[in-house]
Amino acid sequence: MDWNSLKEHQRFKDKTELDLHVRSFLYKRKAALSEGTLKVLKYIWRHAVKFPGVAFPKRATIVKGTGLSESTVVRALRCLVTEKLIEKVTTKKPNGRQGGNLIVFLPQPDLFLPTDDTPRDTLPDTPQKTETPQQDNPQAIKTTPETEKKQGKASISSVVPFDASFLPSFIPASFIETSLPFGGVEQVLPSWRTVQSAYKQWKLQQPIEHYIDKINETFKQAVFAYKKGMVRTELLRYFYGGLMEVFKLEVRKEGFESGDGLIFYDWLDEMHS
Repeated sequence: MDWNSLKEHQRFKDKTELDLHVRSFLYKRKAALSEGTLKVLKYIWRHAVKFPGVAFPKRATIVKGTGLSESTVVRALRCLVTEKLIEKVTTKKPNGRQGGNLIVFLPQPDLFLPTDDTPRDTLPDTPQKTETPQQDNPQAIKTTPETEKKQGKASISSVVPFDASFLPSFIPASFIETSLPFGGVEQVLPSWRTVQSAYKQWKLQQPIEHYIDKINETFKQAVFAYKKGMVRTELLRYFYGGLMEVFKLEVRKEGFESGDGLIFYDWLDEMHS
């Protein structure tokens, strides 16, 4: 393996930067990936350290290292290429013949992690502390870390209006538009996490965004039932149950589709109904 060629394909300056981009990708897309794909991702991620972002294990090595079948490994790598997390690069030897294949991790746009959810703008300086010791005033209120934390949040909210523009970019705009009026900005992300959690339980053929119309409709129905007092549990738990039913129907529907796109009638189900 030509080490200079490996370095040429390196997209990250160090492992810390690589980890940031991969974790950001996982934070946004993990729910849409199968267990096999996640296992392959973690394996090649661990082998992309010497030249951050560049791995060169052979397919057989990945199969042996993950314990997965070759076909599963192939599908997983193809999925990660489609998701634009990696690209496969074929190298050439000095004599012009084909060399080894590289797996190159790609920088991710719109980096987002849970620790990045505060505004980047610098806030005005906080008021200067008084020089008079607090204990000299018998009416002074002692602050605790929890109190200071609440005060910090209050100061941010009073300076920067917290609206939908602060929400993560991976949440579909139509879902934000649907869910925002019913729970405010702070409820949108937990609601979308509920969608991702339900989606992950089913082996659907399409990415989660493909089902967004049914997801939005299910959310509206859940809110209606909740507002009418028809639900005794929490709204998101009821919403999750509705999503599970919707995705179950979608799995059955997709299961009846052949490779040519033909849909076969389920005679067995009809006999039992």
